[in-house]
Amino acid sequence: MKTGFHESRSVGLLLTFIGGAMDCYTYIKYEAFASAQTGNIVLAIIQAYQKEWTSVGKKLLSTLFFFIGILLAKFLIDYFKRKELHFWRLFVLYYEAVIFFIISFPILNVRHPSIVTLLIAFTAAIQWITFDKINGLAYTNLFTTGNLKGVATNLYDFITKKDPAAKERFFHFLFVVIAFVSGAIASAFFYRFFHAKTILIVAGLFLYLAVTESFLVWRFYQTEHFVVKDKTITDKKS
Repeated sequence: MKTGFHESRSVGLLLTFIGGAMDCYTYIKYEAFASAQTGNIVLAIIQAYQKEWTSVGKKLLSTLFFFIGILLAKFLIDYFKRKELHFWRLFVLYYEAVIFFIISFPILNVRHPSIVTLLIAFTAAIQWITFDKINGLAYTNLFTTGNLKGVATNLYDFITKKDPAAKERFFHFLFVVIAFVSGAIASAFFYRFFHAKTILIVAGLFLYLAVTESFLVWRFYQTEHFVVKDKTITDKKS
C-alpha cells in the first residue's frame, strides 16, 4: 500500500458518488444541502428576507454541525498521527454506514427531519476532511465546484503547454466530477421508487467500502507479517 487505502482511486470515486447521492437526497427530501454549505447560507439569507425563521434556523444549524465535524476530523487526524495508528479511517466508514442506516428509520426521517440533516452535515464534514486525496492528488468528494475548476484549468494547461502532468490531473478531476454527477442522478432516480429508503443505498455502499477495505488491510498486514517472518528465518540461517 504505497499511499494507504484512503487514497486509492476506487475509494475516492465511490465516496464522491456517495457525496453526490447524499446532496441530491437531502435536497429532495429536506430542501437543504448535506454538504454544500454555500447553498445553505444563500438559502438561509433568502428565507430570512421572507421571514421563514424556522427554515433559516435549520440551515444555520446544519452549517454549524458541518463546522463542528471539520474540527473533529482535524482532531482525529492529529491524534492518530501522534499515536502512529494507521488505517483508523476504516472506523469512519463503519460509522457512516451505521449513521445512514439509522437515518433510514421513519422515527427520524419522518418525525425529526431536522436531526437527520444535522447528522448528515456532521458526518459529511468528517468524510470530506479524512478522505481528501486520490493517489496524492487533492480532490473534493462532497461537492464538485473545485473539481470542475480542476478539469478546466488542467485541460487548458495540457492544450497550451502539452504538460503530461496536466493531462493526468485533467482525467483525475474529470473522473471525480463524473462520479459526483452519477451519484446525484442515481439518487434522484431511486428516490422515485424508494423515497426515504433511498438512503439505505448510501448505507450499503459505505458498508461495502468498509468491509472490502478492511479485507485489503488485513491481507496487507498478513503479507507484511509473512515477509518479516521469512526475512528473520533467512537472517538466522545466514
